[in-house]
Amino acid sequence: MRVLISGGGTGGHLFPAIAVAQALSQSEPDSTLLYVGRRGGIEERVVGHYGVPLQTIVAAKLDMENLWRNWPVPFVLPRALIQSARIVRRFRPDVVLGTGGYVSAPIVLAAAAFRVPVVLQEQNALPGRTTRLLSRVARVVATAYPESAAHLHAKAVVTGTPVRKDFWQRRANFPTRPGRLLILGGSQGAHRINEAVAAALPDVLGRLGVEVWHQTGERDFQRMDALRTNLGPPGSRYHPFAFDEELARMVYSADLVLSRAGAGTISEVSAAGIPMVLVPGPFAGGHQRLNVEPYQAAGAALTIPDAECDGPRLTHELSD
Repeated sequence: MRVLISGGGTGGHLFPAIAVAQALSQSEPDSTLLYVGRRGGIEERVVGHYGVPLQTIVAAKLDMENLWRNWPVPFVLPRALIQSARIVRRFRPDVVLGTGGYVSAPIVLAAAAFRVPVVLQEQNALPGRTTRLLSRVARVVATAYPESAAHLHAKAVVTGTPVRKDFWQRRANFPTRPGRLLILGGSQGAHRINEAVAAALPDVLGRLGVEVWHQTGERDFQRMDALRTNLGPPGSRYHPFAFDEELARMVYSADLVLSRAGAGTISEVSAAGIPMVLVPGPFAGGHQRLNVEPYQAAGAALTIPDAECDGPRLTHELSD
């Protein structure tokens, strides 16, 4: 079986695609896989690490909040469609899987034009704009939440969010050391969380005595790294980093995860059995607030509203 997979722009669309590729390689060892991502995107750094062949296309994001930023779209989209049609024609897939993100749109449309069956995977309770539009040409949409079906134009099957096999191990031991807090803001970082962490660090490192590993994203890394040097001796327990492909290793070494509430992140962290403090982002129709509800109801996560995420609130929640 020949399977073409496309999705990306953020880890939330990329890592479920990687999880599916891993499962296919294990269950169908004779299958041939190809991943199509965005040129210059996170995919170029990550996909090869998992041994999946990668091709890239140009892609431009459609910004519905700042329409003036969409001026490249009319120029980029035709080129993306031509590149996608060429890839589909040459690879001759038996099925195309789209996991969301604007890079998947031209690939899925090209597949539909060549009458290749399309399967979509949606991680969020409220489907993204790309998935809602592309569901019109899909055979089926695999969803993580039953309520997603009401927003789709194709048959929906609840499968849960695919999780990389890196996260399906179990901690064998619990070393004697200070408590370890892992802070995640998604693959691009989260500025609101970074600001709150900067304000809370003196108390978190001093009074609570924990060790902090902090995925800052590229934009805030230098500022947070400079903060580390200004913290004095407690700063030796603060470890900021921009991004790390080996996220599973870091999650398994943590005692608590503070994170945005992207569906991919919370699925992988919960698969590892690590408790979470979640700060749902207010963007994209508030879909992250819907994502956290089952985890909060099950007692696996505590939620801090984005507008209330500041240093004192963060220190208070971590102290309890």
